[in-house]
Amino acid sequence: MSIRLRFTLLYNAILALTLAIFGLALYFVLAKSTYKALQGDILHSSEKIGGSIQQLQMDPGEIIPSPPTPDSSQDEAPHPQPFEDFSGAPDFQHISEREIVRILDASGNLVVSPRGSMDEALPLSPAGLQALRAQRDWWEAAPVNEQPMLIYSRPIIFGGKLEYILQVARPLTEQNRSLEFLAMTFLIASVLTILIAFGIGWLFSGVILSPITRLTHTAQVIG
Repeated sequence: MSIRLRFTLLYNAILALTLAIFGLALYFVLAKSTYKALQGDILHSSEKIGGSIQQLQMDPGEIIPSPPTPDSSQDEAPHPQPFEDFSGAPDFQHISEREIVRILDASGNLVVSPRGSMDEALPLSPAGLQALRAQRDWWEAAPVNEQPMLIYSRPIIFGGKLEYILQVARPLTEQNRSLEFLAMTFLIASVLTILIAFGIGWLFSGVILSPITRLTHTAQVIG
């Protein structure tokens, strides 16, 4: 292998390593920032809807449905109610199409959904239910109808007691597609950059090494 080829390969190896480090850093920074932004949107919506649920308890004109007690069995749980039957608050009537909102009782049974169907339940792990009963928020990612979802569950407390669990979810599909597009675009751009850099490096190394090549050729002639 000639010195010129070695020099060119070394230059391109350093460039490829630099691009790989930069690409990974950019990917993880973007993934974290978009995830935080998604969490912020979900939290903002949950604050508004949670406030509307709290208002039901304080407003004498509203009758809030009584959920089953935590020791109720699944068979005793009532059929879920549609949003319009649960509350006429604007926050329930103007939920963003990108958001999925569900309300559970303290046992984790679905009690309120858009169409009042049991098929609309969102996943909630046993660890999540235990955290909510301890009046702690819970985040989890889970597939819903083969679509990845980020699900936020928060306890709704009345009189120091867990009465409802509010779930707000958004699909992760848009974020995943953006990250996949970024990764593919950066990979193609990196390959093209390395190929162009190889050609430039080959010409550049030829110019730099030309005096050494002439000296070597002269020494061979003399020898």
